[in-house]
Amino acid sequence: MRPASKQRLQLGMGIAVFAFAVIVSYFSVVETDTEDTLQYDIYLVVDVSGSMGTITNVGGYEQVTVTSSSPIVFAKQAALEFVDAFRLDDSSNHRIGLAIFYGGEYEPPTPKAEIVVGLNESSKLKEGIESLFPGGATAMGDGILIATKSLAENTRLNATKIIVLLSDGVSNVGEPPLLASSEAKENDITIFSVGYGSNADVMTLKAVASMTDGKYYDASTGQDLADAFGEIAGVLISPISHYSSRILILLAIPILLFIPTIEKGFTTMMRIREDKPLRKTESTAKWSCTSCNHVNRSTSKFCGKCGELIKTESTAKWSCTSCNHVNRSTSKFCGKCGKSKSKTGGQFS
Repeated sequence: MRPASKQRLQLGMGIAVFAFAVIVSYFSVVETDTEDTLQYDIYLVVDVSGSMGTITNVGGYEQVTVTSSSPIVFAKQAALEFVDAFRLDDSSNHRIGLAIFYGGEYEPPTPKAEIVVGLNESSKLKEGIESLFPGGATAMGDGILIATKSLAENTRLNATKIIVLLSDGVSNVGEPPLLASSEAKENDITIFSVGYGSNADVMTLKAVASMTDGKYYDASTGQDLADAFGEIAGVLISPISHYSSRILILLAIPILLFIPTIEKGFTTMMRIREDKPLRKTESTAKWSCTSCNHVNRSTSKFCGKCGELIKTESTAKWSCTSCNHVNRSTSKFCGKCGKSKSKTGGQFS
């Protein structure tokens, strides 16, 4: 095959494998709504401390405002998309509530945590998300505790309890987050934590998730935040297909990159196999009968079809053309007339 044709073939194979993986991934998260489907009771627990807004200086005083680039704007958008992924309605298997945490304005600041929308108030969820406004300190532990208490008291018998925790800073007031997480663990609550921005307390957020068998997600930008919330929704909605499809993509990428190497190795192996002579052993060597062309085993002395004796050096004979005397193949002279085989032109029979 010409090099150019080979390259086109390799590229086509790689693109086909990768396209298949992407298609499977796209259709892997499907909407299901049966009695056998997992039921989730979920609390979105959102940090609404002052750092989630934009700090401006007004008359010598710092004031928290909200602009189009404020972290709270992207947090709202990510939360709304998360809710949309579950398509909540009266027949939904899932319930989602909203809790917030912050700190009071006085010194020292008072830890604050509130249930904005309860688990049975899904119709008010988007309105509650839109109403969020930043201000104050960061009471992360209190946010975990208030959601934990609501899930422990109000969750359904067969529902899996989940907290999706978002914070952009370090907990600096109220209940220690790890202590609150241990209480969540005691109540069989899994926490998915998301650290937003460069000032997020990654170590604490990772520990909170790890303690409750959840997972930590890092989000540097608003798009990263939306992606993180989307991935959490995907894991919850369709956990098996979510991970299997991504594994398929991860497998497709190295296949795409190393197809030339794989093809070269395969070609080399085939060439070595073709160049290697077949070793004739007793089990592989055979002989064909000159009378009936029947193929016999190398160890057979007689043809299995017509019974003809195999003609070897020990059995083949030659006839003298002068006197027609039949001599052994090893005889160089005729046993009757004494003439040389080479001179008489003896013929084997």
